[in-house]
Amino acid sequence: MTEAELAHLQDQLQRYQKRYLREKQARKEAENLLEQRSRALYDANFELSTVAAQLEKIVEWRMAQLSEALIKAEMAAKAKSEFLAVMSHEIRTPLNGVLGMAELLSHSQLTPEQGDQVATLQECGSSLLALINDILDLSKIDAGKLTLEQRPFNLYSLLDSVVNLFEPKAIETGLSINWQRPAGSCWLLGDATRLRQITSNLLSNAIKFTHQGGITITVAMSPLEDTFDMLHLQLDMRDTGIGMTPEQMGKVFTAFEQADSTTTRRYGGTGLGLAICRRLAEAMGGRIDVSSEPGIGSCFSVHWVATISTAPQAEAPVTVQPEVLTPDMTQPLSVLVAEDNTVNQKLILKLLDKLGYRDVQLAGNGRQALERVNQGGVELVLMDMQMPEMDGLDATRAIRLSNLPRQPHIIALTANAFDEDRERCHQAGMDDFLSKPVGLERLAAAMQRARQQLSLAALPSSTGVADTPANA
Repeated sequence: MTEAELAHLQDQLQRYQKRYLREKQARKEAENLLEQRSRALYDANFELSTVAAQLEKIVEWRMAQLSEALIKAEMAAKAKSEFLAVMSHEIRTPLNGVLGMAELLSHSQLTPEQGDQVATLQECGSSLLALINDILDLSKIDAGKLTLEQRPFNLYSLLDSVVNLFEPKAIETGLSINWQRPAGSCWLLGDATRLRQITSNLLSNAIKFTHQGGITITVAMSPLEDTFDMLHLQLDMRDTGIGMTPEQMGKVFTAFEQADSTTTRRYGGTGLGLAICRRLAEAMGGRIDVSSEPGIGSCFSVHWVATISTAPQAEAPVTVQPEVLTPDMTQPLSVLVAEDNTVNQKLILKLLDKLGYRDVQLAGNGRQALERVNQGGVELVLMDMQMPEMDGLDATRAIRLSNLPRQPHIIALTANAFDEDRERCHQAGMDDFLSKPVGLERLAAAMQRARQQLSLAALPSSTGVADTPANA
């Protein structure tokens, strides 16, 4: 090998050695970098797991807080409902005595001055009852317990009845009510009771805040786009009253607020009516708007969407009840009154006597009522819900389980006025429901319904009607 070749080999060897050293150094640096990255990744994972554990604890803590807050809110809502139910019961019970005795007194021989005093007593009691009902309505709406019926009703007939109810008051104050009634009928599907409540409240307010002129009521409707059986309706209630400023209009739909504090002192009221009207309209899928100008008047507009309905086969005729109704004395009923309040006992006995019912027994609690019914001969029971020893619900269940030749007709006569109370009475086996305060007309109607059901139950099976208990 020549020196040139040897030098060339040495040169290549040196290059390979340098290359090897560079690669070795690079591998070492890569290993170091990998180790650093692995450690950093490990540290990051450890920190992440620590943070995740902390977040999990925070989430658990927050969830526990939210759960506790939810439980407290549910307990508060339940306590509120129970409080309102108790207060409603405790207020309605004496109010039943006040209004009932006032009604009985109004049917007696009175001097003009005494008649005026009794009328004032009845008006004040009715105002108190309306306030109680408004508070209960607002509570049900806030609690999400408001349910709307979907039944056919005639919108024009409904407005006719509302106008007829308030027209005497308007005439008395020198006002006119111009109800621009379209011809024919307008049958809709919805909750007529709640719509009546809205229109009655709006008309009552219009009369209250109008000193001269009158109130104009109009209805406009148009088909809803892309539908064949839906209508958009607008009911306007326009008055020539005191009117409102924009600031006042912003307050009228707030519960317990009046447009002006002076309004409360001059006109009275709690500020609940319009708040309830707006929430009822919203529950119906609509709204209430207001436009007004001080000294000119106001216009409240109710907007909602309703389904067109067909009229029933025959509208029930409107009958005017006589001042005092008397049953057919050829078919007397044996009545048991289960009531623990002595004032209400006295009132119910007097109301029944006024209606011509003489064969009436008393029971001071549910256990006594059960014993009297099991002794036989009781055809109708007026059953209070809340009584000592055994309440009306348990007494009714026990009566329905009793082996009797014929079950009595049981009417709940109670100061519990919630819808769920009515349902509980129905589930317990009661046939009818009357909330206190109760007057002659409502009691007479319930007694007549009872008489009809008892008569049907007494028909022989050959007529096609089974001889079954009244609650069957």
